[in-house]
Amino acid sequence: MTGQFGNNNQPMNTGYGFYSPYPYRNQPSYPQNGPQFDPHMYYGMIPVQYKNIRYKLRVWLISIIGAIAIIILSLVLFGVAGGYDSDNINTDSSENKTDQLVNDGIISAAPSAGPDINGPQISAVETPDDDSAETAVANKVYDKTAPSIVCITSYEGGKDYTLDAIAEGSGIILTQNGYIATNSHVVDDSTKTGVMVTLYDNTQYLGTIIGVDSRTDIAVIKIDAQNLQPAEFADSDKIKIGQQAFAMGNPGGSEFANSLTKGAVSAINRILSGAYVRYIQTDAAINPGNSGGALINEYGQVIGMNTAKLAAVEFEGMGFAIPSNTVISIVNKLIKYGYVNDRAALGIECKTCTLYMSKANNVPQGVRISKINSDSPISKTDAEVNDIITALNGVTVTSTIELTEQLSKYKPDDTITLTLYRPAEKNSKSYSFDISVKLISNK
Repeated sequence: MTGQFGNNNQPMNTGYGFYSPYPYRNQPSYPQNGPQFDPHMYYGMIPVQYKNIRYKLRVWLISIIGAIAIIILSLVLFGVAGGYDSDNINTDSSENKTDQLVNDGIISAAPSAGPDINGPQISAVETPDDDSAETAVANKVYDKTAPSIVCITSYEGGKDYTLDAIAEGSGIILTQNGYIATNSHVVDDSTKTGVMVTLYDNTQYLGTIIGVDSRTDIAVIKIDAQNLQPAEFADSDKIKIGQQAFAMGNPGGSEFANSLTKGAVSAINRILSGAYVRYIQTDAAINPGNSGGALINEYGQVIGMNTAKLAAVEFEGMGFAIPSNTVISIVNKLIKYGYVNDRAALGIECKTCTLYMSKANNVPQGVRISKINSDSPISKTDAEVNDIITALNGVTVTSTIELTEQLSKYKPDDTITLTLYRPAEKNSKSYSFDISVKLISNK
């Protein structure tokens, strides 16, 4: 071991030769006529066991002279640095220093004051009733919209309301006679789910589910009530990023019913993975239980139906709502037919082939077919699972939502042309081809 002590039996190398931690061990003997220095045994070290008086005196004098020199040098350096200045020594107390600062006008003197029965008194002033104030806007939005928002409690097993609730959400009153819109997932995407509707005034009604559309996540419920206050819907195509947005609903369910949060429209036309709707993004707080409630503009008009939020530790203030124009279109069909009657379908299950997947697999972007249903018109063509739909009637499609938007331009029984891409296999090359398909109705 080098440069430090080891065990008591092992000499160590200090850089100057070997020595033992035991005092005087392995040192040479010294005769009575004085010590004999062995430079080989004590290389780099001087033995100090024996010292005469003259040597001690010389060392003592040198030490005193060195100490005096150090003191003198320190005083000189301290003075040069300004650390010692006899003219600046102030022996005054802190009180005298304060008085000097007051006299010099650096600080103001403390007033001679105490309790004063006639002293000034502070009071609140009346807040102006300013319609342009942000708070006034929020108050008016709440007063106008709150009676049109309901709490929806869902039950499994039909109308057996002795069972525990499976979900709680929100709803928007559509008509005076009891039609209410909510999210399809609030009622478990089924017309057989039992529902209880609680109004703003805590009146409760059993409800009947008229229809659900899981594709857009919208459902319609009917309760036996009259003279309800329907919500007022705005044209969502006129929404502007940055405008005020208020979320109304029941975050956490009935326990926190009739809550309002405020924020702004953060973005429009947002596409979420696996969805068929372009959403409004908002930073108005949306929580579980807000589903089916209203996203409202500064005029108290519904601009969307709250439906989802991005829930992760790294994200905050990212909620999503179905645009009001989509809600209006779907609920009108659900009320009339119980389903979206004029929606054309291909009868397939599919997934978006993203740009990354396209680059990684050397295939075009599009919609990959993952399943072909038995009643699908595609089942009668040359199309196969894993084929990629790249165009509909010559219009390029790169995602499921683009395919859905193109299909919405056609009706059931219309005939369209799909362009498909088949990836290369072991014994064949990749190629594109067209198929003719007669659309079916999606109920």
